[in-house]
Amino acid sequence: MKKSRLSRTGVYMIFSCVFLLVVNASLGFALTRQSGRAMRSLIENMMLDVSNTAAALLDGDTLEALEAEDRDTPEYQNALKILTCFESNIELEYIYCIRDMGDGSFVFMIDPDPESPGQFGEHIPYTDALYQASLGVPSVDKEPYEDNWGRFYSAYSPVFSSARKVAGIVAVDFSAEWYEDQINRQIRTTLMFVGASLLIAVAVIVLIAARYRKHFGALFHEMNQVSDGIETLVREVSPGTEIASVEDDVAHSNDGFSELGAKVHALQNKLSEQIAIVRSQAYIDGLTRLGNRAAYEDHVRRLEEQIRQGTAAFSVILFDLNGLKEINDRHGHEKGDQVIVEAASVLRQAFDEGKLYRIGGDEFVVILEGANARTGAWLDEVFGEKSHVSLSKGYAVYDPQTDTEYRAVFNRADNEMYENKREYYLTHEDRRRKP
Repeated sequence: MKKSRLSRTGVYMIFSCVFLLVVNASLGFALTRQSGRAMRSLIENMMLDVSNTAAALLDGDTLEALEAEDRDTPEYQNALKILTCFESNIELEYIYCIRDMGDGSFVFMIDPDPESPGQFGEHIPYTDALYQASLGVPSVDKEPYEDNWGRFYSAYSPVFSSARKVAGIVAVDFSAEWYEDQINRQIRTTLMFVGASLLIAVAVIVLIAARYRKHFGALFHEMNQVSDGIETLVREVSPGTEIASVEDDVAHSNDGFSELGAKVHALQNKLSEQIAIVRSQAYIDGLTRLGNRAAYEDHVRRLEEQIRQGTAAFSVILFDLNGLKEINDRHGHEKGDQVIVEAASVLRQAFDEGKLYRIGGDEFVVILEGANARTGAWLDEVFGEKSHVSLSKGYAVYDPQTDTEYRAVFNRADNEMYENKREYYLTHEDRRRKP
């Protein structure tokens, strides 16, 4: 009778360890992928911060009027000085200003590189991100490109004139080798700790298979090492995160097998929690805590699939802060960030937070689906006298008869938003001129 009970316990213990190995490997693989995506998102946000800041310091009206022969004018030299300051003080490869020729091609305007600057009018390789910036949306290359200066990932930010037209584009180049090394280093670190955890798990399985009758107590010692390895991995991926010991989640009992099963369950929960943390870091905007551009693009992909299947029903609302550049110029970017956070708070009160995204410096998108796809008049009620910040807005509803892609709906909302912004600035300009 005793022998039968021990054999059954042994089978259960081996099964538990194999289960741990599979779960550890699966979650480790998922954690590695999420870690790489989170690192990519962090790098892209850093690149956009640099290009957005430089773009905010340039005067769009001055930039729009510059020509090649203006190289020695104070306006050209002032813009050159701003770009030179960034190139000298920030770890980047190149920073320069681009002009959209309007025919799908782009050329250099201002390049502060002291050794081999791009000449005014010299063509620049086309990328999708550069085209997005020409439409007024700050963007980052998803794939590297190569030109005469090397192989790069670049961030592009539009510089707007007072008429809200894209007067130029600030480009910031980062070496593709540096970009890819940052991501690969994070992945290698994660894989190292995942591998260590897997090796420990394998060692545990071998130990149980050979000696579980005699050394059942040693099993728990090895399991603790697995737990320590996972906690070390979590601290590496999410520095500063408070991690409760797995031992705190396991109730001790005289039944060793039950205690082992509880430990496996606790480890699984701990890894699942950390995957959720990494995922949230990759899809949440750090300033406003709204969905970021990566989350927005995922949502757009889902809508594109619904359009193809004929099941789409949604509306798009765009918001853009009025007067942010003036606030930044007068009070500094810290005050500008506060206004952005206030705008996010206003929008969060009116919309489902899960469908509200910050897609640029001061640009927000709301996607309403199904029954939530309301009329444009409803917006005026929400953003009347109740709003604490000044927001230009544009609204468009998906029409299955005419719209074949999400971009068509977005463009209508975008055009309406810019018309709304134009009217805002015309009105406020008139007010400033009155005695």
